[in-house]
Amino acid sequence: MRIIGKGRSFLERNEKFVTEALARELPPLWIQEALQESGKESIRNRRLPADMTVWMVVLLGLFRRVSYVNLLEKLVGTVWTRRHWDSDGPPSSTALTKARDRIGVQPLRLLYERSAQEWISSTQGWCLHGRRVYALDGKTLKTPDTPKNSLHWKRPGASRGQSAFPQMRAVCLSDVGTRLTCGIRYASYRSSEVMLCRQLLSAIQPGSIVTKDRNFGAYDVLWDIVHQRGADFIVRLKKNIKPRVLKRLRKGDEIVEVEIPRSYRRTRPDIPRIWRLRLITYVPKGGKEEIRILTSLTNKKFTKKELIECYRWRWEEETVTDEIKTHLLDGATVNRAVSFRSWTPERVEQELYGILIGFNVVRKIMVEAAKEVKVSPLRISFVSALERLREAIAEMGRLPTVHLPFRYKQMLTAIGRIQVPRRPERRNPREVKIKMSNYPLKRRKVA
Repeated sequence: MRIIGKGRSFLERNEKFVTEALARELPPLWIQEALQESGKESIRNRRLPADMTVWMVVLLGLFRRVSYVNLLEKLVGTVWTRRHWDSDGPPSSTALTKARDRIGVQPLRLLYERSAQEWISSTQGWCLHGRRVYALDGKTLKTPDTPKNSLHWKRPGASRGQSAFPQMRAVCLSDVGTRLTCGIRYASYRSSEVMLCRQLLSAIQPGSIVTKDRNFGAYDVLWDIVHQRGADFIVRLKKNIKPRVLKRLRKGDEIVEVEIPRSYRRTRPDIPRIWRLRLITYVPKGGKEEIRILTSLTNKKFTKKELIECYRWRWEEETVTDEIKTHLLDGATVNRAVSFRSWTPERVEQELYGILIGFNVVRKIMVEAAKEVKVSPLRISFVSALERLREAIAEMGRLPTVHLPFRYKQMLTAIGRIQVPRRPERRNPREVKIKMSNYPLKRRKVA
């Protein structure tokens, strides 16, 4: 990165930055390389250069309740502000918005993909016979009600016409053992989750196992997971599909033939008419509904019990969604309905990647804290880890360099102390406590 008049980048000139609590897991070099690859490195001496703007976008996700102005004020007194902001105070919120527009989406996308790949490869997930297990699921995220967002992201239908907010539809791939997200594809609300799933196939690692809900049972997607990505799948089967039983291995465990509809084979002549797979049937403990899961894992070394347990890990993706939308972004139906704060589609996309990077940093730090106390990362409290990280970010930028290792170690110790109880066989029925209001619907007036 080049900054005219200085000769070195902001991160090269400041070994200790306000995000030191993040920089150990998110090296500044990755940010520089993402900016260089996207051609967005700074060429002028700015108060908000490109590399610092990337950090700010990540901080916007980690400090969701904090406004632009207050977030910039939090940085006053750090190494950066003592050198550049003291005379005039922090930049305005408008300056931060313009800085975000200058760098665009691409640097954040590249940084997310690079960091996710690095963190996944450096951690130990949950494995079945040496094969790492991932979960794939869809989600929707509400964007602010602005004309540009409404035109781009679209609104779902509702009993009173349309939803109050435009919504993004996304499909995310997560590692179930660490809850790190490792891939995402998104589009407007009217887009198909299966279409997004097809785009996400490149994020699936060869040799892995992917668990999915029944809505992602498109045969071409399942075929490509096995024959293009070299992975395997476990997916819940819809009730209307009746495979033909070839061989019964044991009760509720059968080798079956599935007939692939002609509609798939018209566009994909490489897919055969008949596909031999494995069908597992069971009733969960405490439940009444029979569940059928279809898998390409036909080898007998994968037992029925192991496959049922593996499919149950799919729900870790639901927990990822809860941690991001409810706890990180403070999302709720009543007090904060939207997930994003950006008023234009491009800034929403940029903010999404900043949120995912921030979430993954928290989860990676939780992995390190779990090693210290010798427990699973899933036993560490996400809410507690997020609060300890926020405190450390605000404090470590003001500490002398010699004190930083001790403060980082102190943060890990504090995170490791707060653990959630084991909750086996937990059931969460789809229920709500607050019904829709009878008040008339408020609409933004479009000029």
